[in-house]
Amino acid sequence: MLAVTRSLLPSLLAIVAAPGVWSIACPVPATPSPSSFAATAFDYIVIGGGTAGTALSARLAENPSAVVGVIEAGILHLNDPILDVPGHLASSGVGNKTYDWDFVSTPQVNAGGRNLSLSRGKLLGGSSGINGLAWDRASATEYDAWATIAGDKNWSWSGLLPFLQKAENFSKTPADPFPGISPAEAAEVEADLPHVDGFSGPIVASLNSLYFDTVTNVTVTLNNLGIQTNAEPQGGNTTGVSNIRLSLDHTQGVRSYAATAYYCSHASKPNYHVLTGAQATKIIFSKTRYGLTATRVQFISDGQQYTAHASKEIVLSAGTIQTPQLLELSGIGNSTILKSKNITPLIDLPGVGESFQEHFFAAAQWQLRPGVQTFGILRNNATFAAEQQAQYAADHTGLLAATDSLTAFLTLQDIVSQDRLQELLSIFDQEASAPGLSGLQQQQYALQREWFAQGNVPAVELILWSKGLINVEQGESYAVILGGLMHPVSRGSTHIASCDPLASPAIDPKYLSQNFDTEVLLDVLKFLQKLGQSAPFSDLVTVQTNPDPTAQTDDELLAYIRASSAGGDHLVGTAALAPQASGGVVDGSLKVYGTTNLRIVDASVFPIQIGAHSQATVYAIAEKVKFCLLKTM
Repeated sequence: MLAVTRSLLPSLLAIVAAPGVWSIACPVPATPSPSSFAATAFDYIVIGGGTAGTALSARLAENPSAVVGVIEAGILHLNDPILDVPGHLASSGVGNKTYDWDFVSTPQVNAGGRNLSLSRGKLLGGSSGINGLAWDRASATEYDAWATIAGDKNWSWSGLLPFLQKAENFSKTPADPFPGISPAEAAEVEADLPHVDGFSGPIVASLNSLYFDTVTNVTVTLNNLGIQTNAEPQGGNTTGVSNIRLSLDHTQGVRSYAATAYYCSHASKPNYHVLTGAQATKIIFSKTRYGLTATRVQFISDGQQYTAHASKEIVLSAGTIQTPQLLELSGIGNSTILKSKNITPLIDLPGVGESFQEHFFAAAQWQLRPGVQTFGILRNNATFAAEQQAQYAADHTGLLAATDSLTAFLTLQDIVSQDRLQELLSIFDQEASAPGLSGLQQQQYALQREWFAQGNVPAVELILWSKGLINVEQGESYAVILGGLMHPVSRGSTHIASCDPLASPAIDPKYLSQNFDTEVLLDVLKFLQKLGQSAPFSDLVTVQTNPDPTAQTDDELLAYIRASSAGGDHLVGTAALAPQASGGVVDGSLKVYGTTNLRIVDASVFPIQIGAHSQATVYAIAEKVKFCLLKTM
């Protein structure tokens, strides 16, 4: 049995109650049979009904003359409290094979030899249905870097902003200003909202308005340490402390995600056919003078194989792990890898499955003084928990309709001295000049070097959870702060392990394989220890429980990091948007090189990782591709 370490993010989110949720109106038609789906003459087939696939397919179906089909391995989970109740977040969905593919990495040599979990949503709506609700954007500088790598200005901040807005319906939550935001700053943000935010998109985004003392005290402590509150992190500058937006409809107290927001409003359209419980296994091509044209998709349902046909385009939205898997199974990828699995190469694209990038987190935990209230009260006080369950069932308010929302995006300059920064940059320079790097990787490293040196892009994220994580004692309250690498130097890969389409691929993130990542995460952990010893946060603390306070040396702290750190489930980059010669897989229109009509629309196309949670950006990509396709429909 593998000893699997799960992402630190969802493991923090367990809440005891399981109340009912509002009944979400969704005129779900009868699910098509596999045979009737295969017999339908589609214009477009979308492989994967996840975050991007559901959004894009629903938008395509807005054209009544376009017949759109979706093949999704999971099913629709409508009005499911495990997914919908914000107080649960991912605690029950993540790692639960009813909702999660629950992939496992190969042993991570530099992370204690552990097999780490890689959560990917297996349901209509994909990971948007089981994630931690964070709804944020990268900085303008990072999106502009996408345009630089792609050689296409349409992928810049200004090119993506309209589509970030198009997906969003920002619902301003009545709330006191977040700590560190002055009335003047709040008024300035309010005036700028129409230029930055979206107000008519499908995904409802809102701000949390429930702040425990941990939120206020941690924010003020960070402010005292020189890290200011960012009143408008959506506007292109993301550094600082902020009250992160959540994909949460606060008027109903439920998660807002692709299935409920996009699918349900389009489900009754007669030209929209969504087949669930079916897994795509191969894309079949026809040769033309212009390249390979994708015409058919093979899929398996209930153990039987079928083939569906599309006359215009096939869109691959299977995610960062399964998109490269399906490309390789279909003959697109590194020809050496394909031949080793007895697959005939159709297009030699060595970038398929490479450039795997992921955020990576360590955690610090503190036991809090008696009387300090956190979300842990739901664990410690059964009477109060029952009252909160009744309140949520009655009007969808209270603690179960909320969650923590304090995040801080920091530069290296925020956490280390100038001398230490120069040491880190020297380590980076040595590793970034290693032989055998692809052109894409060289370009990524050049950008990262500039960001780290200038301090204009987040290098680290801190996330506060007012709950316990490790060896939690009944009756005690805890605070946990995760500290994660936003732009690690380590690059991993994912490739087919066999030609069996139902087998999991070999996923090797290569966590902490570069010394730069390990050293920065060590500095992050030291900063978290300093934070816990600084007022006013320290006024709430009884004792640091993790790492063990007796661990003082670098070697002891590194041992803790290697034994306990984990990914943030923001996997990107395995079918990168970049020139083919540098290792890219798709062009500026997200078409796979060498094909005439196969596009990839999911996080695998990210040219470089972003210092943000990936959800909102994935929706924006789907909205952007729909806009591009609209011109040809």
